[in-house]
Amino acid sequence: MKIGLVVMDEDPADALKVARAADRAGVHSLWSIDYYNRSSLVRASAFAAVCERAIVGTSVTPLFARSPLALACAASDIQAIAGGRFVLGVGSSTRRMNQDWYGTALQHPGPQAKERIELIRRLIAHRGGPFEHDGRFDHVTIAHYERPDLPDSVPILAAGVGEHMVGVAGQCADGFVGHTIASADYLRDVARPLLAKGAEKANRDVSRLRMTTQIVASADDDPATARRDAAAQVGFYATPKGYDALFPDGRFSTERADARDAVRNGDVDGVVAAGEAMIQERAVYGTPDDVADQLRRYADVVDWALLYPPHYGVEPERVHANEMRLIEVASAWT
Repeated sequence: MKIGLVVMDEDPADALKVARAADRAGVHSLWSIDYYNRSSLVRASAFAAVCERAIVGTSVTPLFARSPLALACAASDIQAIAGGRFVLGVGSSTRRMNQDWYGTALQHPGPQAKERIELIRRLIAHRGGPFEHDGRFDHVTIAHYERPDLPDSVPILAAGVGEHMVGVAGQCADGFVGHTIASADYLRDVARPLLAKGAEKANRDVSRLRMTTQIVASADDDPATARRDAAAQVGFYATPKGYDALFPDGRFSTERADARDAVRNGDVDGVVAAGEAMIQERAVYGTPDDVADQLRRYADVVDWALLYPPHYGVEPERVHANEMRLIEVASAWT
């Protein structure tokens, strides 16, 4: 298992400092996120420009916030900047985010995601001449298309939670990205079989697919502080009903409802209290040695573990300090 770091600083200048430090330390991979206040693609291109060794990826870029052509062009450009070290991680995002943030309808997420991933791959591979795609969801017509000198392939990882989206990753992506609060048991016992089922449906070899996951990771010399920050993030991410598949048989339903109410009321302490019950199996936290020890439960489950620093209810200075400690964990991992 290789250990990467999701760089969470809100200030992109601070994020670049973290990326440089992680690359110098030998961290396997560096990842950006997309959110209402940051662009995963812009940040990934900046990481690629300042890093010499680390794989650079997006974890994840919303598939429907940008047009297929815009995504394909950006991914190809970043791959050129990175010299082949770029990985495009994509996901459908939640229905609320698509409708309220991006103004995009999410009607049939599985088929819609599959078509778009395949279309992005075709656009990146196309060297020149007319291009046309008339699909169920996407329509692209380009009379003259020339990109002969840019990379013609980019690995694409697809995020998913439920049966349909994990299956899509198996059918058409180069690998899978587990959700930030997916437990090791869920990844092993639910996601892996669904990924294999999707691969079989498309006559693909599942052993060739990369299994990755984000993991809430909080390292501090004070274990209580690390635990509190991890609980805040787990509690916050447990709130969407779209993530019910991560909690089979109604597991933690009371805590999730409490967290939902607390988020609605701006009660960070309430979110922390709700998250406390879930963190033992859905986060790694404590001293750097504690984090490294807890990571071992994922070692036989995923190929790449992406450490995700908590940011909900966490001061920017603590986010940054946590990242520097996680660089120690990632660079020392064997």
